[in-house]
Amino acid sequence: MKHSSREPQARTQTNSGRGKALSSREKFIIMALILGGFLFVHVRLASSATNHDYLEAFQTPRAFSQYSLILGDVYPGLKPENAFDRNPNTCFREPVTRNLESAALPNKIQEDSVPKYSRPTLSGELGLSHQAGQPPQPEDFSFVQIQFCNTEKSVKPRAVRVQLFRQKLYDVDRQYRVPDAPELWHSVDLNLSGQSTERFPLELEPFSVSSGFPDSFFNVWVRLIFSVPQSAGSDGATEICIQDIQVGNRAFFPASENGDGTCP
Repeated sequence: MKHSSREPQARTQTNSGRGKALSSREKFIIMALILGGFLFVHVRLASSATNHDYLEAFQTPRAFSQYSLILGDVYPGLKPENAFDRNPNTCFREPVTRNLESAALPNKIQEDSVPKYSRPTLSGELGLSHQAGQPPQPEDFSFVQIQFCNTEKSVKPRAVRVQLFRQKLYDVDRQYRVPDAPELWHSVDLNLSGQSTERFPLELEPFSVSSGFPDSFFNVWVRLIFSVPQSAGSDGATEICIQDIQVGNRAFFPASENGDGTCP
């Protein structure tokens, strides 16, 4: 009899430990909040995926010159990227001063990728070493062609040192490595004839055929060091003016025929 009298009490304690069941209205509110959060996150992701503003930085080559970081917003046409955009209607113009050191190319070959801007120097990005394909094929870097402006103010350099650098690329997401520092690939000194268009072959070690990115993929840069006459800057010719620089039959960056007012 004593045992049977305790059973209702134990059952009563068990029932009291259970949580209160959610009503239909509370369940609906919770589901609505979860669904709203899900939709908000995916709308934001879709918006980010269709916003391609970040790609604008890759539409034109990165380039630098002797005075571009100092006088870029002051001197008209001081846009180094214009020299590598494959558009003769945009020009790169940079002032030159009378400098005996600049009358000849430096004796020592500079192998590091950080330029010394004590002389008229122009550095620019040429793009990837390979073109899309199955498998990717090496790009053409077989010649260099420079188109100078033909005006009274334009200095015609006497010689140019052309240096090409290659920068090994990696798949950051899978290999967890950033690109290597650029290394010297080729250097050659060229005497210029004073013509508006100068073209020279380049004898380069070719890139290997790639099995797919990032195998054998490099980013390629070029640096040009100019030798200008001693009279430059004092005889009315006060600037180096370049319409276009082409290295090989390649088209990594999109080209345009529109002018931007930089050509004299």
